[in-house]
Amino acid sequence: MMPSRTASLPEPDRLRQRLLAGACAFLLGALALPASAQDSGPASRERGSDGLTPGSLYLDAGEIEQSQQDNRITARQGVLARFDERFMRADEVTYDFDSGLITARGNTELVNPDGTVLYADLLELDEDLRAGIAVGFATRLEGGIKLMAASVVRRSEMVSELNYALFTPCPICDENGNPKEPTWSIQAQQVVQDRERRAIFYRNAVFRVGGVPVFWLPVFWHPDESAERASGFLMPRTLDLSDRRGLSYEQPYLFVFSPSHDLVVSPQINTRVNPLLNLTWRRHFGPGQVNIRTGYTWERNFGDPDLNNDGVVSPDEENVRFGPYEHRGYVLGSGAFDHSGPWRWGFSLERVSDKTFFDRYDITDVYERRGLYEVGERRLISQVYAERQTRSSYLGLGAFTVQSLRVAQFDPVTPVDNIFEDDGTLPIVGPLIEARWDLERPVAGGRVRVRASAVSLERRDYVGSPVLSPGFIAPGAPPPATPGLPGVDTRRASLELDWRRVIITPQGLRIEPFVVARADAYQISDLGPLGEDASIGRVHATAGLDLRYPLIRDFGAGTSVIIEPMAQIALSPDARLDPRIPNEDSQFLELSESTLFRADRFPGRDLYEGGARLTLGTRITADWGAGRQASLFLGRSFRSEREDGFLQPVAGAPPGTLFDPTGLAGGSSDWVVSYEVEFSRHLNAWGHAQIEPDGDLRRAETALSARWSARNFAEVRYIVDKSDPNLNIDPLLGPLSRNYEFLQVEGQQMLAGDWGVAGRAISDLELRTWTRSEIGVVFDDDCLRFEIGYRRDNTRVGPGGVSEGVYVRLNLATLGSTR
Repeated sequence: MMPSRTASLPEPDRLRQRLLAGACAFLLGALALPASAQDSGPASRERGSDGLTPGSLYLDAGEIEQSQQDNRITARQGVLARFDERFMRADEVTYDFDSGLITARGNTELVNPDGTVLYADLLELDEDLRAGIAVGFATRLEGGIKLMAASVVRRSEMVSELNYALFTPCPICDENGNPKEPTWSIQAQQVVQDRERRAIFYRNAVFRVGGVPVFWLPVFWHPDESAERASGFLMPRTLDLSDRRGLSYEQPYLFVFSPSHDLVVSPQINTRVNPLLNLTWRRHFGPGQVNIRTGYTWERNFGDPDLNNDGVVSPDEENVRFGPYEHRGYVLGSGAFDHSGPWRWGFSLERVSDKTFFDRYDITDVYERRGLYEVGERRLISQVYAERQTRSSYLGLGAFTVQSLRVAQFDPVTPVDNIFEDDGTLPIVGPLIEARWDLERPVAGGRVRVRASAVSLERRDYVGSPVLSPGFIAPGAPPPATPGLPGVDTRRASLELDWRRVIITPQGLRIEPFVVARADAYQISDLGPLGEDASIGRVHATAGLDLRYPLIRDFGAGTSVIIEPMAQIALSPDARLDPRIPNEDSQFLELSESTLFRADRFPGRDLYEGGARLTLGTRITADWGAGRQASLFLGRSFRSEREDGFLQPVAGAPPGTLFDPTGLAGGSSDWVVSYEVEFSRHLNAWGHAQIEPDGDLRRAETALSARWSARNFAEVRYIVDKSDPNLNIDPLLGPLSRNYEFLQVEGQQMLAGDWGVAGRAISDLELRTWTRSEIGVVFDDDCLRFEIGYRRDNTRVGPGGVSEGVYVRLNLATLGSTR
């Protein structure tokens, strides 16, 4: 036996290149791992991190034998080879110079620079690296994926074959290192990787859960990791059982036409109603892309159209189809184009045939932002826009229309008779122009910003309050919504100049003087019986001062307190709020920590503040270390005179009954309170509230969340809005009472190992009912989450009334999830 030593092998460059390229091409390239064959061009002589220059091989073994008769070299006993920052270990490595065959036997292990480790009992490669075999192959890929095979055959540079293979992303050993069944795995008699097609094909594939076969496919395929995208089946999107659609299953299939063009066909199969065909078309156009999502069916309306007086589903009318068969569907599309340069443009197209279509077919991700403008929940917007932005300027151009899916008046007995918001009462907006320009040089030591805007709004149908002011809607005027009466049209142009300067004194006092001046021009038409068309101009200016003085006290031991008092003084002429000007952009105002100290707190330009105002507030922040901290903000504004132009009529009350929806009309504003507490890394709370001067709560939101382990958590959230006066108006009357009060709860608790329960629910405290609730059993580990449970939907939006059924959610690591 020869002593352990380092040997220089004959033809070292040729042998090293074959050994390295063969191992990597076979084990990495054939299995789509991040490695490639060694470049055969001229090599640099710079040393790598392993201390070797390209073309060098370091070999260490207990015994190295060279046979002149067989023209081969063999290394045995703890063979260690190092080359190009890779390491190989084996019991024996043989290279045959005549045949070019490389053979590694016994505990073969290859460690790549990225940390990937490949194992085999036997590895053989031919001289041209076009064929080879591995026996007892195993590897661990990124993300904890394990791949094992009894044998691997590389038939060509493009095709590799794994026999009796097992794939799983789950742990295969317990905490003590003992073998265990993976949570889920795919076992196949044969797996073929076709690199030309960039796909992996399975024959006799068996899906196992906990080692138990649950699903079998004679043929199964998916794209390999070298393919960016490829056609094939995706994870199911829907798998549930409801009393409306019955058993529903949605299976998407991806068609890839090019690297920048694809189509997803996703039919929803239902046992009680006709199928719904969903399509998603995507295409990239270099500087931009288009995404069109649509669905179609030929079906009648369906659900529970009649309820008893106590709100219970009538047995004779349960889950029926009614009305005529019609073409029904939806489209949710968008496009965005960003060319080189300051300009970009885009569009969105959102429409649906039925007001309740998305609810009845459980269509998700509907109310997403798809363009520059957004209009809130249960409203669809179709728009076109263009933007130009530079370092010191901005220009936005747009136009849009809105389709509403909101219920204007609920029917407590027959949900099919719910009255929805009339689209004709919503404005058609266009053009809408917004511009901003910041002067590059300071003026009087401060920043100067110029804003300009213009908009045109047209309505097909008349709508009164809250668009028209109570001073314009005299007794005897048309009701708030009058069919057949033309809507009021508005055109506005505004120009604003804003100057601000920040001064910080040596004592740390932050002083920010500001001046804001604005001119507005309005043209009002189609007033009809309410008056003549009007052209209105107005000028408004505000001068003021913001003051902030943060104070910090360090108590040691990681404890500190910061107190930051703040104040604002603002002086303006009295507001000229012409009652003929409709309120299109300032109907809703929520006072908060971020809006209280604005010079003009309204989000739009139709309403504005005048007179003298004083705003005071304080923020207190305490930090106890170890992730424990708390903050509290308290603020309020005062004005010299009341502003009755902010008042609105009380819905359903006698004419002339007004209330303040803003919290700013009186001599003192609502209180603004917000807080946030981190009790520990596992328990926190936050909230904000707007409290009227008499102590009544106008609106608030607060939440408490706890997480006592990685998988166990709970959250409770309370949301309330009591902006309208409490005149005992039936909350079922929709817009006649905008008040709402919700309680949301959500949580999960693991009970035994990976098994637990999870649930979530929303309670409408105004209606005194649980609008949505679900509870289920959960299995959750590192590579699988399975949830099955019961779900009840009582939102009362659709014609179907209450809906309930069983839902199933499945999330498999690396393969995706159902919703």
